Amino acid sequence: MEKTIIRSERLGIEVCRIKHDSGLTMLLCPMEGFSTAYAAFTTKLGSVDTRFKTQDDADFVDVPEGDAFARYAKTGASANAFTSFDRTSYLFACTDRFSESLEILLDFVRRPYFTEASVQKEQGIIGQEIRMYDDSGDWRAHRHCGHR
Repeated sequence: MEKTIIRSERLGIEVCRIKHDSGLTMLLCPMEGFSTAYAAFTTKLGSVDTRFKTQDDADFVDVPEGDAFARYAKTGASANAFTSFDRTSYLFACTDRFSESLEILLDFVRRPYFTEASVQKEQGIIGQEIRMYDDSGDWRAHRHCGHR
């Protein structure tokens, strides 16, 4: 493992950057006097990536069913997720039971799951977001710049 301390005089904080032997990079930023803890897991897979498999498997992985957000509700954590073209992030915030919520996050990203119902729900959310962006001139210019 490789550990580096990053100091920001301007912000008055120190961030510990840990590069694990597995390739996972962790950024830890303890904040004195704050009551809420946050964690995020971001992967280099986004909306342009339509299929995936692990390095250890010869074929694509079938994933089990479950609901990470229902599990977070039991710890009192507030969870969310978002996807860009090339990144997907899963995050949570909590005031206690951080270790339990972190275990849920790590379990969720190591063993993702999809059901027909969860995929249909997400498709509906994505459709709403696309319609919202279609109303934005900046977004339309960005998406269609150079396309005729």
